[in-house]
Amino acid sequence: MSKSEPLPPSPHALLGAALLGLLAIGAVVLLSFPGARAGSSVVGWPPLWLVGAPAVAWATLQLLALPRRRGPASSAGPRRRRPGARVQAMRRPAQRRRAGLAARAAMAAAGLLPDPR
Repeated sequence: MSKSEPLPPSPHALLGAALLGLLAIGAVVLLSFPGARAGSSVVGWPPLWLVGAPAVAWATLQLLALPRRRGPASSAGPRRRRPGARVQAMRRPAQRRRAGLAARAAMAAAGLLPDPR
């Protein structure tokens, strides 16, 4: 009987484990040292770099590992039109009426416009 050698872990799994380790270490540092919670002009806001960045990187890695959606099955090819079927014509937008004309007519009917003489 020959023993099969164990497969080496994938780079994806190693990166995930490293990011989870960084996240745990960052959380311990933030909880242990109050000075690590204060901002710094050189580094920025340490909680972002110690906890936030590793957490977002790990979440992104997990989302990228999800299986991709496949396209339609090969039997469901592109739809084809029936021979002789008519294509419905697109409607044209209605012409815009000039709003000034209607208002002018209403004012003339009310006698508010001067005589054009």
